[in-house]
Amino acid sequence: MPRTRKPLDALGQAPLVAKLLRSEPSGPRRERLLAVQLGFDSANDLDQVAAAVGHARSTVQLWFDAYRKGGVEALLKDGRADNSGRPDSFGPEVRQALEEGLKEGRWRTVPQMHADLHRDFGITLKLGSLYNRLGKAGARLRVPRPRHTLQNPAQATLFREELCVRLEALNLPTKRPVRLWVLDEMRHGLPGHRPVAAMKQVHQWGYVYGAVGLGLARREFLLAETVDQAHLERFYRQIGDGDPAAIHVLIQDGAGFHLPDGHADLPDNVRILTLPPYSPELNPVEGLWDQLKDSLCNRVFASLTEQRERIVSWLQTWWSDPRHVRSLIPDWLLVQANASSATTIPVY
Repeated sequence: MPRTRKPLDALGQAPLVAKLLRSEPSGPRRERLLAVQLGFDSANDLDQVAAAVGHARSTVQLWFDAYRKGGVEALLKDGRADNSGRPDSFGPEVRQALEEGLKEGRWRTVPQMHADLHRDFGITLKLGSLYNRLGKAGARLRVPRPRHTLQNPAQATLFREELCVRLEALNLPTKRPVRLWVLDEMRHGLPGHRPVAAMKQVHQWGYVYGAVGLGLARREFLLAETVDQAHLERFYRQIGDGDPAAIHVLIQDGAGFHLPDGHADLPDNVRILTLPPYSPELNPVEGLWDQLKDSLCNRVFASLTEQRERIVSWLQTWWSDPRHVRSLIPDWLLVQANASSATTIPVY
């Protein structure tokens, strides 16, 4: 029989944890704060908290012990700050050149950067070490994304800045939990092969409906043979039935078969927010589809069934690690979601 967990908030700093979560960006500090906030609820055991934040049970236990003894200050203390470690091969001059080069977009690839650092400063870091340094510095690979000529950039910017206002305008019930999702669909299929004899060339297609929720790495998927209102209604019900006591707010694009907010065929606990036209970059699920397509490309599938099996296998591997789900959600969406709520949405 598992031992009873000691009270976590012995120092009464739960309000401070909630306040810090509202403004803390994604990263190790936010993961610790979120773990403690989840730990305040006795219904969440250590395994559940560990799965939600993507860390080992033993790590979460250490965080809890630190918080019990010293509160938020002890929880967020970084022991590495007091350990100088090995001398840094990046002196001030190198760091300044690196920062300026990144701002100017001087390099298109890390190997180009690696060659310049070796030529100009004699830096002999391995590529893996340089990637690690760039990640810690917050640098990201920037690949241009096509933008439709009909997109209104001002509308896209306004949606980012006023999402909290749109959420508040829904007048959601104050006594029911609210779950915020982003939703989209992806087509997959067999493009057919050039025939070597007279025959009918066949193309086969299928579709994946996907939704990613903010908080505890929620996700829902549905494989179907087509995209239409009937299948989408089924997917709406699937999301709503997953947590019947909650109100589910779905952010989606304005496709013709998507139901608008207030439609009679929507489940009672599902509300809708529609993205501005031609703005796929506002939907984080698009990033998931990019990764899924990478896993399907340059492979020959004997049938659509075999391809679907591959999709299901990839998605199962992907959703088994909450960090994959968390990586999709941009900071602006987290900030706006929390700004619209009287309580912090426990997101990553």
